[in-house]
Amino acid sequence: MTVVPGDPASLSACALTARAAAERLGDRATGVRAAYADLGDGWAGRMSVRARRRGEGLADAADRTAVELDRVARVLQDHATDLAGLVARGRAVEERAEAGGLAVRDGRVELAWGVTGAADVQRDRAREESRVALQSELDLLRAQHTRRRDWVLATLRESTATLADVSHGLREG
Repeated sequence: MTVVPGDPASLSACALTARAAAERLGDRATGVRAAYADLGDGWAGRMSVRARRRGEGLADAADRTAVELDRVARVLQDHATDLAGLVARGRAVEERAEAGGLAVRDGRVELAWGVTGAADVQRDRAREESRVALQSELDLLRAQHTRRRDWVLATLRESTATLADVSHGLREG
């Protein structure tokens, strides 16, 4: 398991899917708006106006949803990019730890198992200094990951609330 959890490629693919859905929905909203506007040409009266208003409301809801999907796509793509950088930095910490006779286990930089060389006080002191520095870097990476992940989750919750409002508006008519 990597020290920074997540899959940047999957997030990027999800962002691409959300962006494509936003584009399609935006195009459909334009079509709905045009189709309902055309109803007024051959159909006059109160029911015609009511139908056109309903169609305009549907198109507006589709536009709002498309904008929200586009926003989510941008957030996911930005997070995928950030996550890729964090994962690479995490791997670099693991590699430097391994090169120094250390290992990363359960979020901690520790002495690697097995014989790590002849007893040498200076080498042990240098290894401990390296361990402390690597642990500090690892803690920073994990904190950055947590903060960014929490921000993305908050954005997704906001998006869910926005889309729930759009849905509620459609049901209310």
